[in-house]
Amino acid sequence: MAIFTAFLLIFIAGTVNGSFALPTKYVFRWNFENIWLQYALWAFVILPWVIALILVPQIFTIYREAPVHILLIILIGGLAFGVGQVCFALAMRMIGIGLGFVINLGLGIMLGFLLPLVFQHPDQILQPFGLITLFGTILAVFGLLFSNMAGSLHDRQRKGLVAPTEKHDKTYAIGVMLAIIAGVSSSGQNFAFSLTGQLQQFALHLGANPVGAANIMWPGFLLCSFIPYATYMLYLTVKNKSFHNYAAKSTGKYYLFAFIMGLFWYGSLIAYSKATHIIGVLGPLVGWPLFMVLIILTSNFWGWRHHEWAGCSKRVKYTLWVGLLFLIASVIVLGYSSVLHT
Repeated sequence: MAIFTAFLLIFIAGTVNGSFALPTKYVFRWNFENIWLQYALWAFVILPWVIALILVPQIFTIYREAPVHILLIILIGGLAFGVGQVCFALAMRMIGIGLGFVINLGLGIMLGFLLPLVFQHPDQILQPFGLITLFGTILAVFGLLFSNMAGSLHDRQRKGLVAPTEKHDKTYAIGVMLAIIAGVSSSGQNFAFSLTGQLQQFALHLGANPVGAANIMWPGFLLCSFIPYATYMLYLTVKNKSFHNYAAKSTGKYYLFAFIMGLFWYGSLIAYSKATHIIGVLGPLVGWPLFMVLIILTSNFWGWRHHEWAGCSKRVKYTLWVGLLFLIASVIVLGYSSVLHT
């Protein structure tokens, strides 16, 4: 029953996170930086701290008395994640969304599983749990590669290009490097979470609510992430002179959209964190790739619903379906590895 609850929570987390950006399709009078800065205020600052103060009123005491190395993990991991998000935004402009996502999510899925496995649970590497989870993670990466191939083919067909343009210049190389940094920082998010399990136990010892204890790291982590992320968005706001967009007519609902985005994104972290707590000490190992795969599957679903693949050729459809089948297979394998662990 417990493992079913964990799966249900990860399923909810993945589908909610894969849907959090949908409101951006209805924001027409704000620039990129306007909506994403407002979203970050809710997702990285307001909601994590408000929810934490409700569930864990003693959070400041917990942070004050926590071991220094735990606080350093939160600080460094949070800043790195924020920088990684900025790098990802820049990479998409330099090398495109398709390749940027493949590098970012591919590294995020793989390293998000491998780092906790190698550094915290090396004894599990050659055990059935470790091998099967690794296999499921590799299936996910293959699914991502085929999905990106389909997206690249579809994009070229829409633009009437026969073959992709070769880019070996400095800008392209920098874009790839930025995407790699983003992928490493994304995996670091889960690695930092797995390294701070002691903080969860400390919070429970001080009488924290179990759900609040499972999420005790995120308020501090995301506050640190907000610093570099908000700095970049404010830079874009000044550069593009888009402050006036916040007062544009008929944009009041955009603030609600930003709140919904933040609620969905942070809400998915709450569900994911609780699920890994239910699974146990190896929860972040199997939970993270499963969480990421469900995000990708959900975002693909919404892409179909919004006709992003309308008019694509049979070759594109077949390639996309191969990718989706790899992703679905990875969910089955990762689910089995969790049952095997328990």
